[in-house]
Amino acid sequence: MKRHLGVLVLFILLVPNHGFAASKEQLEMQREIAQVEEEVRMLQSGFDQKTATLLTLIQQTLDVGNKSNTDVSVLKASITETVDRLLKEGLRPIAGLTAKVDNTNNDLSDVRNSMADITTQLNRIQQTLTDMNNAIKVIQAPPIAPPSQNTNPDAAARNLPPPSAKSLYDNGTNDFNSGKADLAAEEFTTFLKTYPDDPNAPEVQFDIGQVHLGQQKYDLAETDFDAVLEKYPEGKRTPDAYFMKGMAMKLGHHPDAAVTVWRTLIRKFPHSDAAKQAAEQIRAMGLSPAPATPRKR
Repeated sequence: MKRHLGVLVLFILLVPNHGFAASKEQLEMQREIAQVEEEVRMLQSGFDQKTATLLTLIQQTLDVGNKSNTDVSVLKASITETVDRLLKEGLRPIAGLTAKVDNTNNDLSDVRNSMADITTQLNRIQQTLTDMNNAIKVIQAPPIAPPSQNTNPDAAARNLPPPSAKSLYDNGTNDFNSGKADLAAEEFTTFLKTYPDDPNAPEVQFDIGQVHLGQQKYDLAETDFDAVLEKYPEGKRTPDAYFMKGMAMKLGHHPDAAVTVWRTLIRKFPHSDAAKQAAEQIRAMGLSPAPATPRKR
């Protein structure tokens, strides 16, 4: 009995120690588990914090990106609007200047056309005045003197001495200026036959041409002015004879020949008034006073 009691006591003594050993290991394990759990919570908390921070940074980055896109869009719109405004403001004066230049060109064209019309009209007026002057000289010839009462006028005329050169010249000039063309032509012809070497002979020959020109006898007038050029080439009436010969040709419907004569006048007497009138006549016909220069081959 004692033996069994001793065993029992021994068992009791041994069993609690074994239970105590198991509880200690469990506690150590529990502490380790708790420590691991604490570490896991700490890790989870750190991860959550870092994730939240990362998400915050990502959101901030997205916000900055969106704001940047918005700023870029606003800046682009502002730049576009500014450029458009500057272009419009810069082009507006250019458009106005272009319009002014076009208007100025049109005005200049109108002025040139007006000047051309005025020049043509002046040339026509000058030509008309020249023709009127010639006609007036023809019309203003003095009346024919009545014949003297004589039973035999031809015999009496043969017996009378010829009039003086001065008398014939003055009478012919007066008749010419008074419009008595036929009488003036007769007196001038008598003058040239009687006094061919008189100093007034070139003037008289020229006046005969003007009489025939005023009578529209253009061929005779051309011949008369040719006589001035042939008989008195160094006379003071030579440039005028060239010009009036050209006028006779032009009025006689020979404009090309007239231009040739006028160009000869301009070449020989470039500083004379007749040369200036000839140049104006040529320009009125739409030609150049200077002859065309032949091309060199």
